[in-house]
Amino acid sequence: MTDFLLIRHATNDFVKTGRLAGWTPEVHLNAEGRAQAAALGEHLAQMRLDAAYSSPLERCVETAQAVLVHHPHLRLEIAEAFGEIRYGAWQGAELSKLSTRKLWRTVQITPSRARFPEGETLRAAQMRAVDAIEALAERHPRQRVAIFSHSDLIKMILAHYLGMHLDLYQRIEIAPASLSIIRLSFERPSVLQINETSYLQKMSAERPEERPIERLEPVATLTLDAIGPQGQRIFYLQATSQALSEPITFILEKTHALLLANQAEALLGELTAEPALPALVPPEKIMFRVGQIALEYDSNNAPLRLTLTELLGEGQGVPRQVHLIATAEQISALGAQARRVASRGHTAQQGEG
Repeated sequence: MTDFLLIRHATNDFVKTGRLAGWTPEVHLNAEGRAQAAALGEHLAQMRLDAAYSSPLERCVETAQAVLVHHPHLRLEIAEAFGEIRYGAWQGAELSKLSTRKLWRTVQITPSRARFPEGETLRAAQMRAVDAIEALAERHPRQRVAIFSHSDLIKMILAHYLGMHLDLYQRIEIAPASLSIIRLSFERPSVLQINETSYLQKMSAERPEERPIERLEPVATLTLDAIGPQGQRIFYLQATSQALSEPITFILEKTHALLLANQAEALLGELTAEPALPALVPPEKIMFRVGQIALEYDSNNAPLRLTLTELLGEGQGVPRQVHLIATAEQISALGAQARRVASRGHTAQQGEG
């Protein structure tokens, strides 16, 4: 019998670039990730560990090092079998652009049929990870082994031992710095735990309570984009500010994007695409889903105020509002982009007919 602790690496900043990391070198843990790894290390400090293996990528190795501080007798072994999926030509590409490709839909719906250009199939990635687990079970009988790897690899390992088809593996949630446990014996395998993160809750509780954002003045950047295949796109509006450490993101409907473009044009005249807007950062947290959107001049008649009101059902309380204070140039560029993104789907649907 061998127990395997499947540990996802902690948080890093590469996700904010809006690109697919894959095997990109020099992706390190950020401050939050280092705190997560430290909390994980403390959680496992009193647990007996007999061996530790890690993906070669820095974000996994750094997470492992925070755990092994409490287990100085162990030497970390690097195992490529637990490395990230080989995305090939997709590595480093913008997620917003990848999401418009046909292969993206295959990856989301039938991943067992997906092969990344110049990369590997998801079937091959799953099998290399499972083969490595089986080999380590033979090497470490009656021991407890820590594996530091990546979200999709851990999901696929769990899917295999749950008897779940690969096409369903994305139903499993694996958070940064989370802990899942499987047990392999001469009888059937057991999945003992999936996505444990209770030790991170204490870390969150120790942070000062965040004040709700009601007015962002001035915004540094605004952007609007849609992610997903045609017919299933999700529209996002995102804002950044010098006062915030990360973007704030809202979900809205295509009709909201068109309404924003029309209101901007009514106030400002012909919309311009300058200044160029940044790419959407793949959202990890959503502030709320927008029910109403309104654009008007702020009180001093210089900047513009974009008001987003939360969508709530009857009896669900008072909807939140956020006021984004932006320049006419920012709103004009945002309106132009909103119209482009909305019409992009319309054009594609016409072509499919």
